[in-house]
Amino acid sequence: MVTIDSLMNEREAVLVLNNGQVFHGVGFGATKKVFGEFVFTTFTAAGYYCALTDPSNQGQIYTLTYPLIGNYGVPPWEKDEYGIYKYFESSSIKCAGFIVHEACKEPSHYESEKTLDQFLAEEGIPGIERVDTREITKIFRSEGVQVGMIQVFEEGETPPSDEELIEEVKRAKDPNLRHLASEVSTKKVKTYSPEDPIGTVVAVDFGIKNNILRNIVRRKMKVILVPYNYSYKQIMEYDPDGILLSNGPGDPKKCIEAIDLTKQLIDEEFPTMGICLGNQILGLAAGADTYKLKYGHRGGNKPVIDLRSGSGYITSQNHGYAVDVEGLKKSGFEEMLVNADDDTNEGIYHKKKPIFAVQFHPEAYPGPEDTQYLFDDFMKNMGFEKEQYHTEEDED
Repeated sequence: MVTIDSLMNEREAVLVLNNGQVFHGVGFGATKKVFGEFVFTTFTAAGYYCALTDPSNQGQIYTLTYPLIGNYGVPPWEKDEYGIYKYFESSSIKCAGFIVHEACKEPSHYESEKTLDQFLAEEGIPGIERVDTREITKIFRSEGVQVGMIQVFEEGETPPSDEELIEEVKRAKDPNLRHLASEVSTKKVKTYSPEDPIGTVVAVDFGIKNNILRNIVRRKMKVILVPYNYSYKQIMEYDPDGILLSNGPGDPKKCIEAIDLTKQLIDEEFPTMGICLGNQILGLAAGADTYKLKYGHRGGNKPVIDLRSGSGYITSQNHGYAVDVEGLKKSGFEEMLVNADDDTNEGIYHKKKPIFAVQFHPEAYPGPEDTQYLFDDFMKNMGFEKEQYHTEEDED
């Protein structure tokens, strides 16, 4: 409920695009100025705290198309039995800023312990509400994502003129020019393990989501998480059964060490699975090219077709780059999945080697009939049968 006190204490906020358009709104979260790449997502009322903490969103200012965000509040920083955060995809907010039409002030959910406003303020992230997110999304769809700024001002502070704000944004730098994966990758080796693991997976961390870790560990595998620039020799010292190339932010061509690593994995026919950025890195290692999409694929309702079976899936996606599969000719790799909306690549696989990758997030929806079967395919490629890791609990 909006009260007189809350209206009196409102902070002005601005959103400035590098095409010269300025949107005025109300600030929430941190009082701060940030620059970043504006993107939009079609996620609905739930999942916003997962999106905020997804390392793939490093350097991005997120626009939510759903009109009311924050209804469920924000849950506590609790960990599961494996030492992985239950409700968040990393240990902090990774988005640079947050844009919503309306931020819910009084959430209602049994797990909630704070509001979206409080969460952003604690993490030092500015948000802006009461702007036309429909119009902003239409701009990105027609012109493409772009660099810009949002600023939340102190209570009573008057923003600069639109002309001054536009001039300031002209000097903003595209975060994709940075090596974003290196910024969110683990700085030290970490281990996650169930009791009595049946094998070991080394996950190369370009910004891995916690639920990916959980999906592998719950299959009774020990996961050793290593930094983005680990070499083939360093990884093999852990005697893994398989390698996971994780999701992550930014331009895949900046992951030079990872591309070299993946070339060796292909040569050695080592069981490998890639997710999102991992798909792009595998594509580059196999001889393909990557390119930036006009406005990316971000949301939980993206249709994908498996070219081998004709099956269709509704997937969760969060990426701004894609693989150009033309370069895969004579590599032994083939396109495995495509996006039903625009025919962009959604996965590749080697016809003879135990190596594949997908562009979407198979960890997003639990259940036997969805894309989590891909983790089972990874297990099979490593030589494990479902009976070795499947339990009655998995069926619930």
